[in-house]
Amino acid sequence: MTKFYTLAVVSNFIDNERIKSFHYDMFHGLAEREGKESPHDPVVWADVESASPLIISRTIHRIPPICQPSNHLVVSEAVANQLKTFHSLRIAPVLFKRLVDVDYVKEDMDWGERWGWGDPCDLLRTLPDNPEFHGRIGRYFEIRTWAWKDVIDNYPSAKEITIVERTPPMEEESVIRLCPQMLQDYPILAYGVKLLSEQAFAVLDPNLDRDFFLVREYEI
Repeated sequence: MTKFYTLAVVSNFIDNERIKSFHYDMFHGLAEREGKESPHDPVVWADVESASPLIISRTIHRIPPICQPSNHLVVSEAVANQLKTFHSLRIAPVLFKRLVDVDYVKEDMDWGERWGWGDPCDLLRTLPDNPEFHGRIGRYFEIRTWAWKDVIDNYPSAKEITIVERTPPMEEESVIRLCPQMLQDYPILAYGVKLLSEQAFAVLDPNLDRDFFLVREYEI
């Protein structure tokens, strides 16, 4: 049997005592492309040449090695270097539009007393950008993958398997088709959730913050 994994962004905070939407927005940041903010920004897949970078506004505090402010993962240079062995990926540098000074801590549910109880992304849109932060943040990269729907027809031997999507308590099941060769050719695929081969998961896993990402394991 071949193992594979799904990676989903935690997006429901019912009964979550660790994080809420404020922490989510500070962790992932606010992404845009071609003047449109996520989730309305155009998706650029790995099979498409594009000079259109992902542009991110975020806090300088607690920058994770892996986040997902839009459709694709955004990773640190160290993680990106490990992913370069997977030739089906297109690794593109991101640009930072605004870097702001919003400190946040998991489990702190009193952020509104300091920052207000409105849309947390308004902080990323309106607080002063600090040019000094741009010299400190380092390089980050968008990991552009192929879409599952664009490659599945090349694998007639793929078998149906049921996966779970979304965040508890809002889980839902989907039936997809996969085979080991597909995961070998495309170690990271996009299907709402990310579909990961064992090899790709081994690179990402040590750098994943499990408060913000859900990992599920399956076998083919």
